Amino acid sequence: MRPAIQIWSNFPLAPTGYGQQTRVLADWLTAEGFEVSISSNYGVQAAVQPYTTASGKVIPQYPMGYDGYSQDVIVSHANHWSEQTGRQTVLLTLFDTWVLKNDRLAELPAIVSWVPIDHTPVPPAVARWCGQPNVTPVAMAEFGKQQLDNAGIQSVFIPHTVSEEFSRRPGGGELMGFTDDQFVVMMNAANKGSTPTRKAWSENFLALSMFMAKHEDVVAYIHTEARCPAGIDLTMLAKAAGIPKGRLVFPDQYAYRIGMFSNEMLAKMYSRANVMLAVSMGEGFGIPTVEAQACGARIIGSNATATPELVSKDSWLVDGQPEWDPAQLSFWFRPHIHPIVSALEEAYQAKRGQSPQAISKAEQYREKHWLPKWGELLEKVL
Repeated sequence: MRPAIQIWSNFPLAPTGYGQQTRVLADWLTAEGFEVSISSNYGVQAAVQPYTTASGKVIPQYPMGYDGYSQDVIVSHANHWSEQTGRQTVLLTLFDTWVLKNDRLAELPAIVSWVPIDHTPVPPAVARWCGQPNVTPVAMAEFGKQQLDNAGIQSVFIPHTVSEEFSRRPGGGELMGFTDDQFVVMMNAANKGSTPTRKAWSENFLALSMFMAKHEDVVAYIHTEARCPAGIDLTMLAKAAGIPKGRLVFPDQYAYRIGMFSNEMLAKMYSRANVMLAVSMGEGFGIPTVEAQACGARIIGSNATATPELVSKDSWLVDGQPEWDPAQLSFWFRPHIHPIVSALEEAYQAKRGQSPQAISKAEQYREKHWLPKWGELLEKVL
């Protein structure tokens, strides 16, 4: 008998990378005949809510607990799903595994962890989790698998995927408020964390300021929350970095907060972008990097962690130096500012228009290539 599946992650309609991949997994697994539920650590509160998958099947979305990562209810939700289905439940985690600290998780028969690794080497807390006897780690990037190999931990490699919704589309300039003659730099990154900020906001904004000083037709669209209690005040950072007023634009903040930007709208904006700025301190994968390339945009990314394996040969990788992360007891990457400026300048001077190499690279991560791997894995973990 097939196991029941419970995905512990963000609500599938949440405007996050975790939410989007949860939607993809839930839709595909239910279409393949698996009994699937979702255990929310972000996005649903108070009561079990129905979620309708792409195939039209209604599945339960279990609510968040009182704990910050729903650790107080994670095991109870999985056990309840087993009772409802009459099957053993495989808990499929899609989130940072260092937060998984409930001792009762050892009671579950099987846990499959789609684990992001954005440090070198594997942080001790992540290694401890991935080495548990009832845990099967699934690396979402070749970088992560290599780090697990280095730690002596066996894992499976299944990357994140990009749907057919992300392809070249017209109309992004109108959505962002830019004219056809402007050079558009786009960023799409969650504004979370403050000490430090993993998305290297200060380095990116200082580089944008220096680049904009050379070219009056350069503008930037930053698809994120401008101010966020879980992050930093990006409007203050832009002002401190010296970015000229009116040349750095955020989305309508209410529309962003309630998830009104569809994948089709995002694809239009990627299609209009002249370059995607995706430099960070570390990426477990980097979904916007692949989404943007699927729409023809080239990337400026960090020459570290998962990013080099994701980008096309005509994109740009910037160097930096290792930085100790005392919270994770491992190193991540501090990008240097001047290489970002140089990459922006090269993108500005390069031929405009979509990149066939970027589109070809993104095709490697289409859902059809990788989703069947989940069926093969989940059939045999118990």
